[in-house]
This record gives sequence, C-alpha cells and structure tokens, in this order.
Amino acid sequence: MSRRLANRIARPLAGLLLAGTAAVPVWAGETVLYDAAPSWVDVAKVEPKPANSNAIIMLLDQQARIETGKLSTYFDTAVALDSPEALTRFGTLTASWMPDKGDLIVHRVELIRGGEVIDVLKGGAQFEVLRRERGLENRLVDGELTATLAVQGAKLGDVLRLAYSTTLSDQAMGDNVQWQGGLIAKPFPLEQGRVTVSWPEALPVTRLRLGKAEVAEPVAKGGYMVWSANLPVPEGDEMPEDAPSRFRIGELMQVSTYADWPAVSRNHAQHYGTAGKVTPGGDLAGRIAGIAAASDDPLTRAAMALRLVQDDISYLMNGMSGGNYIPQAPEETWEKRFGDCKAKTLLLLTMLRELGIEAEPVLVRSQGGDVLPSLSPMPGNFDHVIVRAVIGGTNYWLDGTTSGVRADTMDEVPRFFHGLPLRDAGAELMALDTRAQSTPDRVVRLTVDQRAGLRVPATFDVTIEYRGTIGAGWRSMASQGSEEMREDAVASAITEVIGDGQVVEHSVRYDAEAGLAVLTGRGIMSSAWTRDGTDYKFEPPAQAARDVGFEADRARSAWRAIPLQLNGPVYFTSTAEVLLPDDVAGVKLEGSAAPVSATIGGVELASTAKLDGRKLTIDQTMRTVKEELAADAIGAARRELNRFDRQLPVLRSQGEVRELWQYFGKDRARLSALEALYAKGIAKAEPDDPYPLINRAGFRMGIFDFAGALADVEAAMKIEDSRDLIYARATLRRELGDMSGALADLVEAEALQPDGSTYGEQIELLALLGRAEEGLALAEDFEALTKERADGVTVMASALGWQGAADEGLDLLDGMIAQRPTDGNLLNALCWQAAIWSKMDEMRLDSCTKAVEKSDNAPTALDSRAMAHFRLGNLAAAKADIDAALLAEPYQVESRLLRGIILREMGDNSGKDEIALALKMRPSLAATYKAFGLTF
Repeated sequence: MSRRLANRIARPLAGLLLAGTAAVPVWAGETVLYDAAPSWVDVAKVEPKPANSNAIIMLLDQQARIETGKLSTYFDTAVALDSPEALTRFGTLTASWMPDKGDLIVHRVELIRGGEVIDVLKGGAQFEVLRRERGLENRLVDGELTATLAVQGAKLGDVLRLAYSTTLSDQAMGDNVQWQGGLIAKPFPLEQGRVTVSWPEALPVTRLRLGKAEVAEPVAKGGYMVWSANLPVPEGDEMPEDAPSRFRIGELMQVSTYADWPAVSRNHAQHYGTAGKVTPGGDLAGRIAGIAAASDDPLTRAAMALRLVQDDISYLMNGMSGGNYIPQAPEETWEKRFGDCKAKTLLLLTMLRELGIEAEPVLVRSQGGDVLPSLSPMPGNFDHVIVRAVIGGTNYWLDGTTSGVRADTMDEVPRFFHGLPLRDAGAELMALDTRAQSTPDRVVRLTVDQRAGLRVPATFDVTIEYRGTIGAGWRSMASQGSEEMREDAVASAITEVIGDGQVVEHSVRYDAEAGLAVLTGRGIMSSAWTRDGTDYKFEPPAQAARDVGFEADRARSAWRAIPLQLNGPVYFTSTAEVLLPDDVAGVKLEGSAAPVSATIGGVELASTAKLDGRKLTIDQTMRTVKEELAADAIGAARRELNRFDRQLPVLRSQGEVRELWQYFGKDRARLSALEALYAKGIAKAEPDDPYPLINRAGFRMGIFDFAGALADVEAAMKIEDSRDLIYARATLRRELGDMSGALADLVEAEALQPDGSTYGEQIELLALLGRAEEGLALAEDFEALTKERADGVTVMASALGWQGAADEGLDLLDGMIAQRPTDGNLLNALCWQAAIWSKMDEMRLDSCTKAVEKSDNAPTALDSRAMAHFRLGNLAAAKADIDAALLAEPYQVESRLLRGIILREMGDNSGKDEIALALKMRPSLAATYKAFGLTF
C-alpha cells in the first residue's frame, strides 16, 4: 500500500476521508459524465450570506451511500467570490476520480447572483480532463484523473456552486466498503455544511465515532440507515503537540463493512501469496540462489535480500489497474526494477520464503500508529506495508522502501506501534516490539584543541558516522551532490553535534557494504568557557548523554493525564577529547569521576569521564527504549534527569588562566595554528562568501588586533555590505583614532535602521570633535523616537553633560528618579554623570550606592561608584569598588583604566602598567577620559 493512498483519501476541502470497494474490476470511462444528482441525495439549499458572516465557504455538503461493493459520494460546495483573491483562487473548479474504479458525474455548475441562478453548463461549458500524473515528481503514479473548468463570466459578489458525484468500486476489497469523514471545526470559515453516510439497513457494518462534538445516532429512512453531522462542529479542545497521535486525531466518523481486523487481514492476504511467483531458472531465481550460496545464516540471508530490494529496486508507486491495494508481481517488480511499498514487500516476502525464512506481510500506519486500536477495522487506516521476518525467535520488521539497512542494524524497530499481519486465516492487530537497538544510529568522535588558551577560540576535528536508514540519506550527497551542497550539509550536521562553528575542511563518503556514512570536519569554534564567579566553567560539546529532555507542558488540568510522546527510536554514542593548555594553573573535573548510568523516562544513559593531565576524555551513550512517558512520570523523570546531569563532566579552572589581553607581542605566536586555520578558511571561501572574513574579524577584535580586524571588515564589505559591518567598522575606526570616520559610519548605520541606537556614541564623538551642540539635537530627536521616557532623559543628560550643562542634565535625572526611585539604571546614570563631570557630593554618592544595590548590571554600577569615590578623594573606597567590578567582569576595560588611575594616585607604580594595558585594549578611552578631566 502506498503513502499516497492516505493523501488521496484525506483530500481537502474538508479533510474528509473516503475510500471504497468492488467485487470485480469495473472499468469506468475516462470521460466526465453529466447528469442529475442521484435520487438518494438530499440536495441542500444555499442560503444568503448573513451580513455579519466572514465565511468564505457558503456550503460544504458531502453525502455518501454505501452499497455492496460500491461507494457513491456526492459533493456540493458553494463559495462566496467576495474578493479579487477569491475570484482567482476559486474561479477554476477541479474534481478528481479514479477511472479504473468508478465515474465522475457532474450535476451542476452555477453562479448565484442575487436572486438569479446562472447555469454555467447550459452554455456548453465542459470540464477538461488533465492527463498529467500530479505526483510523478514524487514517483507516484496513482491513476487518478483530475477534471478542471475555468468558469467564465464570474463576477465579484457571485456565489460559485459545484455539485458532482464519484463512484468507487475497489478491485482489491471484494464486497467490502470503507468510509471515513473528518468533521470540520470552527473557526474554519464555513457557513453551513454537512457530512452524511448511509447504508442498507440489512447490511452489517462496524461504526466508529471519535471526538467530543455532538453527532446524533443513525436513523432509519427508506430502508437505509442514515448517519449525519452538521458542520462546522464546535472548536475542539487544544492538545499539546507532544501528545501521542491518538490524543490528536480530532473529530472522526468511520463506517466499514469489515466485521473485524481478521476480516481485513483475510481480505488482503490473498494479494500477497508467494507460491509459484518465482520463475525457475530466471534472473530473480538466480539472485535468490546466489544469496543462499553466499551464507547459511538466516540473518545474513535476510539482510542480503533486504539490501537487494532496498538498493536495486527504485521506489515508484503504481496505483493504476487496482494497484492502490494490489501489489505487482515479484517478477514484474524485478524486471522493471521499480515498485511501491506493496511491490517491494511482496518481492522481499517471496525471496525470504524461498530462502527458508519465516515471513509475512504487515499493514502499518507510518504516522500515528498508536491510534490504530481505537479505529474501526478498514484498510484505509493504513498507508504502508512491511515484512515481519522471524529469525531465531526474534521479530525483524523489514521495510523495503527504506535503504541502508544491514545485518547489524536490522534489529531496529520502526515507530509504527501496531501492525496488521495479512494471513489467510486472518489476524488481529499486533503490537510491534519495543526493544533497544544494538547498533548506534550516530557515532561522534570529537577532539577540541584548546591548547592556545581557554579564552580564545578552539580548533576542532570531528568524525560523525551515521548507520542504517539515517546513513543512507547521505548516499546521494556523497556521490552526486555539488561541493557547495556537501559543505552546507556537513556543516549543518556538525552544528547539530557541537553547536556553532566555522567548518574549514570537510569530507563525506558512503560505504555501501557497511551501510555507513562518514562525515569529517575540521574548523574553529568559539570558546565555550564561561565566567562563573571568579573561575571559568566549560561544558564539553557533543555529549550524547545530554541530548535528552522531558520538557512537556501539562499544567492544564485537562492535559494532566496525557503522556509525552518520546522521539525515537534513537541510539547515539559520543567520544570527546579536550586538549588543555600547558600553562593553565589548574583544571578540575566536576561531576562523577566514576562511570555513571541510568534508565530515565524510557531512555538509557551512560557516561565515563577521565581527566589525565591536560587531556579530558568522555565516552557517552544515549538509547531510547520506550515510545512514550506516562504523564504522572514526567515530573519524576525531569528530577532524575537533573540529578543525572549533575554527574556529567564539567571542567572548572583553578587559579589564573591566560586572558585575551595576554596575546600581545611575542605571545601572539601562540595563536599561529588558529590563525592559519582562519586564513585557510578565507582562501577556500567562495568569492561571494564574506563570513570567513567576518569570523576572523571577530576573532581579531577579541584579541584587540583592531587594524587586522578593520582590514577583514572592509574586505567583507566589498563582498556584501550590511549595517552590522558598517557599525563594526565604526567601532574599529574609533579605536584606531579615526573619530570622523567612525562618526560617518554611525550616521550611515543609523540611516539604514533609524532607531536611535547609535545616538549615544554619536553624541560622544560629536563632543570630542568639538560639535557638542549637534549632539544635543540628536538627544532631542531621540526623545521623539523612544517610547521609554527614562531612556530619553538619560540620553539628554549625557548630551547636556558633553555640552557643559551637566547640572541641567542632573536635574532631569533627579526628576525622573523622583518618579522611579527604585530604577537601578536611572540611579546609575545619575551617579555616572555626576562623577565624570565632577558634580559629586555625599547626597549623590548615596544614589550611587542605591544603584549598586538595585542595578541589573552590578559591575557597571560599581565602576560608577568607584569614579564617584575617586572624585571625592576616597581612594581606598574607589579601589575596593573597582576591584570588585573587575572581579565580576574582567573585560570591563573602563574599570581597568580607572583602576590604573586610582593606583597611580595612591602612589602605586603598577598603575602605569594597568593604564597601558587598558589603552591597548581600548585606545579610544584616552580621549574620552581626558575629556572628563582625568590625567594619566
């Protein structure tokens, strides 16, 4: 059975599900028929559109009649052409049918214009039959035809009505018939609608209703049972997206003439017989004999047969001549070298049985198979068919439409939940096995070289192996993809494993014998060491045991009993090595030094970590063993996972580490390997790719090589200009002493995105260039731009300070603080402005203390208070605050400069070195702090 079948059955406009049957092939014409509606149809009246209605669909009426071996379905739709878009979208009518299974009969095409009804067909208009297979690009040939009619004369305000019927008699199902309909719910823009199904009173059926909407029981009428639902039904309850499919199926009606699942099984088993299907002495028989001669091991034989079907038979769904349910013969599939899931299953089934392996076909639902036990027995509930082989007492679920499966990955159980074995004696639904797979889907081996320093970027070398169906997805990429496609695909895979990084070298290959894809990459990743108190902390990437979580929203009372659907099946392993610098004072391994393992929420986790001198080695696994997690177990799983995570490896620095400002002069040589890799990335980049240059510019800015960074930024701008690059150039130009150039760039950046975000810097630069009055104009403009009055006051106070009117600016801040006495940002702005312009007093010093207490950015507030203490001559207090600021944020360069000035005032000669270092890190501070009246 093909996946296309489900798509065909679930066709819009209403999400209605339709299928039918016949006892023998009924060859209907490929010509559209025209006739009155069947006598059993209750033709609806199209009511005028209410004035307050926003409905687009005025009528949507579907009526189905089930008879022995035949399903007739009547469709009646009316669409309001209330807009030019509606005229375009709905002005061409379409109707589809299966010509080998029934007819398409058009009953009416009308334009309703006020009280007038215009018969479009009366003028001779007829539907044109399209011959192109719509799914051919997806290798789907289902035999379905589509008829279209471009309606002439439609006007804005008309209602366009189409009514037609289809008949369906499926060659595969004998006298059986199936029907299912999804019920459209509000707020779908439907004014009136109905779904109705009827069947003879004497005909036994199974019937199912899912959902909460009220639908009346069937009633007897004229010898038929009639079951009907009005549309739209009330909007259904919202369900969490991570709920199993059975909770999200929605409103559904089903009617089937199959008595039970064994009846479905018996009916379809007849199409999967294998006796006598292989021609003696033929090519297929020879291939089977070759497998038998190659190995006596049933598992090896099964793997070889599966590989033959997966790799040598291409996928092409052929639904013609009854083929939606009937597979083509194995010899035909082998000769044509193509087939759909039915054909591949029958071929594989035949080969396995010829090889002496117990096997049977099994119908499955490729998405949402957990819902099957809740549904009425009918083949339309399935969209796929696979093989169950029994080898050594173990079930192997073999899918001929996938690829890359070999003997070591054949034990993986697809997440189909349930299947229906096709047996002559019939069978009930069977639950697929729940077991952990033996071979990983993904194996990661990573080396992170951090030997240049913990704070600079690291180089990485990574190998990623994908096995089975995941690995097979890389086969065409390895052999046929362009170099650019391969680079992008490998980079994406590496990012998924290690996070963001720049891939400089890459490769991808596929080993068909092993069913193994191997990706390699070498590149640069930003330092992941983060400040944690006075230390640096590092959580190594590519940890398989961290690749799991149980985040689920079950806060609503109605959701508290809904399980969490788990991803899978998945089996990941990882090995990571981290190489550390020789000169780091010390590094401590946190987490468990002993191996740890646990099964949490249906996921097996294991980890070992060892710190040996300057090398950390981590080995981890993550393997799913369950399909879902009960709602009442989610909280416990989260807590247990948190406890487990605390045992996983984390590195913490002990003592001093080499900081980014420690690569000046001869120490720059420590970065030679890193810089060589950046250069290689730039050399290999496409002419239109600026990102390797941008990446190196960021690295150079980080180590305070402003000239080198500027060269890279300007080279990148020649390839692709952007506001971000213009802004970066402004920053670099200012650090290199080009204040006029920096100002011009800020003006240009602001013009590209006029939000006032550059005004603070522009105001300062204008003042340093002797144009403070222009800065005041910018501050006035900013007050008009910003929605936050406090921000406008802060910018205005800064502009007034630079113009020599600091007292006026401080008054503005005092007034705003009176309204917001606990606003830490405002308090800090007042402290800073009073301090830099020597307007500090004890009362304002109290504002500085409040800023430290209430600010979201304590290092900045401490820096401001240190400046205040310095102005008041409280050198010891100033040093205490500035030391605290730098302890919390060592890269706050303003604080480093101020610390040097304070030390010098205290007679400590080390202050000169601190000043010199600060001005290497931020040369632009010299002009600014001298403008504040500071000497150094």
